[in-house]
Amino acid sequence: METVVTGELGGIARRRQHYEIAYRSYLDACSGRQYYLQLLGETTATAADVEADGCFRVLSIGGGSGEADSVILRKLQEIHHNTHVIVVEPSEDYISEYKEQEALMEHEPDTGRLTFDWLQQRAEEYFSQEAGDKCHLIHAIHVLYHVDDLSATLMNMWDSLADGGSMVVMIESGESNLGRWRLKVLEALGVPEDKRMATCLRVSSDVMKILDDKNIDYSVTSTSPEDIDVTECFKEGSESGELLLDFLIQTAYVSLNPELRLVLLQYLDSPEFFPKANDRVVITQYTDVIVAKKKSTGV
Repeated sequence: METVVTGELGGIARRRQHYEIAYRSYLDACSGRQYYLQLLGETTATAADVEADGCFRVLSIGGGSGEADSVILRKLQEIHHNTHVIVVEPSEDYISEYKEQEALMEHEPDTGRLTFDWLQQRAEEYFSQEAGDKCHLIHAIHVLYHVDDLSATLMNMWDSLADGGSMVVMIESGESNLGRWRLKVLEALGVPEDKRMATCLRVSSDVMKILDDKNIDYSVTSTSPEDIDVTECFKEGSESGELLLDFLIQTAYVSLNPELRLVLLQYLDSPEFFPKANDRVVITQYTDVIVAKKKSTGV
């Protein structure tokens, strides 16, 4: 199992098609996604309270299909007359979906103007180029799992922030049942911290530690708990259960490794993860929204 652990564990995003299918199984098993979108909108309203010299500039790292970004941008349209958005997203398909969201926002009456730069790039590619204008809001919504170097990406985001601007990161909490389950499984498999950090199995405390080490102040708000029905994961031969388990541990084709699957289900079935009385097994997850505001010059 060592080969699987060190070579494939936490690497599902490298198999884009499988990741998308597994993600859909995860969405089907979830409840309450509106909570994190609601919190995101509320956080944006606070983070956007900054003088912008005529144009409020936003950098979206891994904007995806625009689902979360549309919540952010609609809030910004209420606050600023002119907002320019740099979307950094490696997937051509996601950019196309995002542009459909953009078209809807452009036709909403009595809202601020939006303009976009579309960059089909990974975060590493974007930050390797010559820096442009500083941005007033830089956000990474459930994307820092997938960057090569978490610390370097966070510092690049911070350096690209204008004085008075805010950096917003949304990431799974290591204190949620899902986060604790992942960390417990990795510990049981003997995966050291440095190897965990090289996978996408990162949690909010990893981000906070980096900010603490850099003496960057931040605030943390947690979303309301969201249930994930994992009952199908225990059913032999259940395709949806196999895909869901793949997504939960962010590893493709877990079912092909019976020993690994056994370890995952052993911890998933622990009373610590709240089996329900009606024979459904449900674990909770919640995400943390971390906001770091850069002090204005002279403050």
